[in-house]
Amino acid sequence: MPENKSPRLVARLGALAAATTLALATPTLLAASDQVLVLSTPVAHRITAPEVIGAASQSEPPVPVVPPPTTTTTLPPPPPVGETAVRFALGTLGTPYRYGGSNPGGFDCSGLVMWSFRQAGVTVPRTAGEQRSATARISEAELRPGDLVFYRGTGHVGIFIGNGSVVHSPRTGKSVEIVSLNRGGMSASSFGRVK
Repeated sequence: MPENKSPRLVARLGALAAATTLALATPTLLAASDQVLVLSTPVAHRITAPEVIGAASQSEPPVPVVPPPTTTTTLPPPPPVGETAVRFALGTLGTPYRYGGSNPGGFDCSGLVMWSFRQAGVTVPRTAGEQRSATARISEAELRPGDLVFYRGTGHVGIFIGNGSVVHSPRTGKSVEIVSLNRGGMSASSFGRVK
């Protein structure tokens, strides 16, 4: 049987139901009753514990197996809630307007806002008036994706998505759509940030 002074992998057989692979620079001392499989390049062969003991005694002392260092993966912080709500709202584009609707079967304007924020893990009141009362007042210059845009006082609401655009559910016969912030004839009356 060929001598193997520096095997790379040793798998214990016998007592273990499945072979466990250990990365070793040299063989380790094993009890005489153990059998091991030495995998070396280019041929793997089965040897008994006394052969491993003999190979170990002819080479340097065994190198202890050191587990790989544990690494902590640092994930980027989650996006702000408003951005998450925007993603959910954009996922409903084309959903028909339905008065009183607050689910993907149909939305009215405030129902779309409430549903989108709920999917992002935040409870927002049901009506546009209640939503305005529950938000922090901000200026148009402070708008960030996820901020609410109110029209005609609190007669209508949409979600700012950035780049001067709003996603909203407009009216009967229409569907959830993206429009410019101050669309033809209807300009925003106030802005709010969900707390």
